[in-house]
Amino acid sequence: MPACHSPAGDSASERLNGRGPSTRHKSPRTLESFKRVGILVLAVVLTLACLVAIGFLVKVYLDHHYLFCKQPLKLVPLQRVCDGQVDCLQGEDEANCPQWVPEGPPVGARVSKDRSILQVLNRNTGAWSCVCHDHFDQVLAKAACEQMGYSSTPAFQGVEVSAGQPLPPREVVLDNGSLQVLEPGRKCLSGLVVSLFCSNCGQSIRTPRVLGGSPAAIEAWPWQVSLQYRREHICGGSIIDPRWVLTAAHCFKNNPIIQSWRVRAGSDLLSSTATSAVEKVFLAEVTPTSPRENDIALVKLRSPLHVSDNTKPICLPYFDEELVPGTPLWVIGWGYTEEHGKLSERLQQAEVELIDKQSCNVAAYHGEVTDRMLCAGLPQGGVDTCQGDSGGPLLYSGGHWQVVGIVSWGQGCGTPSTPGVYTSVRAYLGWIYTVRRSEL
Repeated sequence: MPACHSPAGDSASERLNGRGPSTRHKSPRTLESFKRVGILVLAVVLTLACLVAIGFLVKVYLDHHYLFCKQPLKLVPLQRVCDGQVDCLQGEDEANCPQWVPEGPPVGARVSKDRSILQVLNRNTGAWSCVCHDHFDQVLAKAACEQMGYSSTPAFQGVEVSAGQPLPPREVVLDNGSLQVLEPGRKCLSGLVVSLFCSNCGQSIRTPRVLGGSPAAIEAWPWQVSLQYRREHICGGSIIDPRWVLTAAHCFKNNPIIQSWRVRAGSDLLSSTATSAVEKVFLAEVTPTSPRENDIALVKLRSPLHVSDNTKPICLPYFDEELVPGTPLWVIGWGYTEEHGKLSERLQQAEVELIDKQSCNVAAYHGEVTDRMLCAGLPQGGVDTCQGDSGGPLLYSGGHWQVVGIVSWGQGCGTPSTPGVYTSVRAYLGWIYTVRRSEL
């Protein structure tokens, strides 16, 4: 006879075996409520994410097209920023803009290509003189370098006067921070003149060996930088001092907000991350009769770059260094490797040669190339600077590397008979000295 089980026993057994009803299980209505809440939360999160994304895109758009005025609250188109007309009550639209600097009077000190011999201008007569080594000291050496905008500790030595040197050696004194020829002058008893070095520049640890457009190592060109506006590469530039970069003025034409500029140094890759903030930008004043002239700018960094094998200054040219047509030169940059192409991720290098300005004008530019410009390329074309190379250096090696030109303008990229046109740095030495000295 089968055993009889009480209902209570069955219920307990079912609970122990997990098959019976349990008070811990949610009712269908409770589960449905949880689902509704979850869907609602997910919808809210997705909506907020969309709003954040839309807000970010709106901000990016506004930042690329407008400047926000705090008083009164309004948006000013970037075309009206740094135009000389104040649109914001507090003047934000005209603050921290690139500064136009006139050329000014001649700087009273310079060094020649003959052993870097120092010459000083007699402001009373307008004549230049070599400086006698007698009684010349570190104080005078530093003052001479500061006249040319250098703040580093200089080095100098006495050298013999070259045969046929037309400038007489004269003693100098310090007058209001500048060197002045001593009058009446005393005889230079030693017969030695001052050879002055204001900067340790133009040295690289790797020599370029490949001709034509080819990838380059930053160790060969440690003065090359990328000038970036809102993280986008706009132009190249050359370090001429740990706080100064030389580039082209036209780079800033449509990009006037200085806070948006950064300088990337020490890498041959555009994608490297470390950048330096820009403090000031100085532009040479434009000549209405020759709008392509004066395409030169100086960028002052907020803090000095750390000098290393990958980051070094390039030398400025000597005032009396005349390069002849056919002189080998180098160009470097991240610009297009072909016309209508795209930027190169890796730094490129190419050898070109100086082209006679008259030939350059006759063949291509119909007189637009002035005495303050240089032409460089290859007669057969094929090697040239292109979009994205603007502001970068045209380089000459005369014992040490010098930046003799700045990539400025041209027709096409690498086409025959239309070589690249460069700002002649030698023509603007006085302007460079004046700007840098004003910031010491």
